[in-house]
Amino acid sequence: MTTDELKKYCDQEFENIGIITNELFSVYKPDKSDYTLAEEAAIAALTVNIYSGCENILKQMLIFDRLDITDSPGWHEKVLKKAGEIGILPPELFKSFLKYLAFRNFFIYTYIFNIKREELTALVDSIQDVLTRFKAEVYEYIQTI
Repeated sequence: MTTDELKKYCDQEFENIGIITNELFSVYKPDKSDYTLAEEAAIAALTVNIYSGCENILKQMLIFDRLDITDSPGWHEKVLKKAGEIGILPPELFKSFLKYLAFRNFFIYTYIFNIKREELTALVDSIQDVLTRFKAEVYEYIQTI
């Protein structure tokens, strides 16, 4: 993979993330406080989907840099840790991504009614800022390779 191919991959992933983000905010409204269980499930699933897209970008960037991220039980954490170590994720963004990863892991193994609304709301309320910072970091990093 060339640098241009990596950039095109990231462009496509960010486009996909944008589509999902638009869907998320078609369901989630910051001033709305009462959601049906189905709406909460949609909000949670779309949030996890957005995080997964970001993780795909990180994974591809690490593969491009020839860093070992082989599938293992802890590969999700390994991707974030390595991305932080090589400078793709600065400390504050790394901490944000850890929260999304923790939510992803919880979401997969629980019933939707066990998800605390305030925790989900905090993630959704910050997701656009996190994505903006992440996109800037990704493209800045690509400029250095």
